[in-house]
Amino acid sequence: MKSLLCLFIIAIVVFVECNHTFMGTNVYRPLIFHKNVKYSSNLWRKRVENFTYTVPPYSYIRTIQGILAYDLTNTSASANVTQGGIGYPFVTLRMKSESNKEINYDIYIYG
Repeated sequence: MKSLLCLFIIAIVVFVECNHTFMGTNVYRPLIFHKNVKYSSNLWRKRVENFTYTVPPYSYIRTIQGILAYDLTNTSASANVTQGGIGYPFVTLRMKSESNKEINYDIYIYG
């Protein structure tokens, strides 16, 4: 009984809610863009920022095949695709933080 209680307490302490965004695939796809996007927190408000990437026109890559936005703050921040994305040569990500928290995403785009 004590071990079950101890395991339950450890599970509660270890549980961290975070929202990562995975779209498309990165299997056998070249990484065409990588950036750590970081914005400071707003006092008493959620911070909302947009991030846009466009595939260069001179590139042999024509469309985006995979998107990974990895939340480094381990909060319930969210990143959503609002324009473009898989199958398009551009993408716009809308990132929203928790109140009083910063935005810190590691963004990978595959072609």
